[in-house]
Amino acid sequence: MFKYFIFFIFLICAALLSCTVDAYEKGEGDYSLLTAELVEASVNSSKQVTQVVTDDAQLLTLTQPFTAKWVARPDTTYRALLYYNRVGAAKAEVVNMGAVSVLYPLNADSLKKGMKADPLYVESIWQSRNGRYLNMQLRLLTGQVANDSIRQSIGIVKAKGSTSTHQQLQLYHDQGGQPEYYSSSVVVSLATNSLSADTVTITVNTYDGPFVRTLTGWKAASGARH
Repeated sequence: MFKYFIFFIFLICAALLSCTVDAYEKGEGDYSLLTAELVEASVNSSKQVTQVVTDDAQLLTLTQPFTAKWVARPDTTYRALLYYNRVGAAKAEVVNMGAVSVLYPLNADSLKKGMKADPLYVESIWQSRNGRYLNMQLRLLTGQVANDSIRQSIGIVKAKGSTSTHQQLQLYHDQGGQPEYYSSSVVVSLATNSLSADTVTITVNTYDGPFVRTLTGWKAASGARH
């Protein structure tokens, strides 16, 4: 359900990404060993996450099954951002976990509203160590609105100039009428098995002007999750 356009309620995202606040005071707090990692989360037949695999290919069993509204389908795997405390060598105590949207490139002519590239900020773009994803941490400006249906949307669009060895992509961002009062950070992943070349250039319109990043040399793994 995350294959095309992904809509975010950014207040929820901001709450999730603020879990590390005060976590390392004196190094002795409840969350002094708190770790945040992007993972693939395995869901059982009861819609519970029971184990995760990190981008370093480490399998972690959860000390308690985890469930949330975004865990909507049984017997599947979701991309997620996990905050946890390590328990022993291969167990994780969940502090919080949220879904991470997996984007797949769209053709520009499939966009009902046409291409939109409203500005945002790029905090980081990096390839996961297992080669399955290109990850983007983005910072958007948002604000409270009376109508919950007013949301921003993000996608990835195939741009002109692609060749068999070099694919050009443009980040789609529709501000959606939300005000631009304060920042909210969000992470999305791009499935590398959806890319047609081993060199990719991603262009993003930011408040500081065009941001261009070229990534090359990965071996895209199959079976990216969403």
